[in-house]
This record gives sequence, C-alpha cells and structure tokens, in this order.
Amino acid sequence: YPLEIFASAPGLRTTILHSQYGDQTTTYDGRSGWLAAPMAVKPLPVMQLTGDNLEGLSVEAELAFPGRIKQVLGEWVVGPFAVIADRDVRMVQGRKPGGSPITLYFDEESGLLTRLVRYADSPVGRVPTQIDYEDYRDVSGIQMPFKWTSTWTDGRTVFELSSVQPNATIDPARFAKPMPPAQAAIR
Repeated sequence: YPLEIFASAPGLRTTILHSQYGDQTTTYDGRSGWLAAPMAVKPLPVMQLTGDNLEGLSVEAELAFPGRIKQVLGEWVVGPFAVIADRDVRMVQGRKPGGSPITLYFDEESGLLTRLVRYADSPVGRVPTQIDYEDYRDVSGIQMPFKWTSTWTDGRTVFELSSVQPNATIDPARFAKPMPPAQAAIR
C-alpha cells in the first residue's frame, strides 16, 4: 500500500498507510502517540498509545534522526558480535529512563543500524517487535534506509520508500492527534 512518512527532529513522526480499508495513521508528537485505524474496535477509532507501545513509537521516531541516539537512550551495554544476513553486527543495548531495554544491532563494517528489537508488556507476557533496516541510500550526505521490515508476534509489515525529501517544510498539524479515519468501501 502507498505510504507517507512525515518526520521532524527531535522525535516527531507521522506514518500514514493508505490501505484498501482506509488510512491507518500512527503519530508521535514528542510526548504522546496515537493510532487511528479504520478497522479499530468501536468506539475507539483513535487509540492513545501508552506504556511500552508509546515508548517504542518514540524510539522509532528518534531513530528517524539517529544523531541524538546517545541522548535518547542511556544505560548503554555493548554486547557480543552476532551475524545477521551473513554480516557481522555488534549488539548494543540501551534504555529510556525507566523504560524497557532497546537492542540495536550495527553492521560492523558500515556502522549502519541493521536491526532494532524492543519489547512491550502485555497480558500474556513480553511481546517483541523486531525492525530490520536495509537498502541504505545517500540522502543529502546522510545514509537513510529505504526499506525496513517490522515483525511482531502475529504479523509483519515491509516498508519501502521510493523517495525522501530532506528539509521539507512540514505543517505542524501533521504531528497532532489524528482524526478518526473514514471507512473505505470494501468491494
């Protein structure tokens, strides 16, 4: 499905997925986060995210501009080498103050982020979300992933960008609580 991402430093991000069922919008405004989805359970077509889900969304928003990662996460622990897709990677773990561990895997040769693993507590235990980054391209002197795959317990979404507009002017309203989505006609 077509996808739009609006991101602004520090830590503002809105993702709009245009699906056959209607637009699914995930927004983080630097403090609060929401999910507006056409298939959401009534009467909550716009759900405010809390706890580990909000923390995960904030980390993903900050990683859109990784220059601040040292300020965003703390309590750093450098782990062992691992192999992801036949590449040597270094595991590094940090956390937001009072938050859950966020595990990052960096390609040993390029230094680029290869994988992020975060957890959210749920009634059935800790649920992992894994995001694999690839297809890095130069955008105004910065290496940006043009493809990433987000995998969680019962699903997977692959995001692929066709273009990136650096330093574009973004209306601040893009980072506000989204409106309930309109239901698309299902054929």
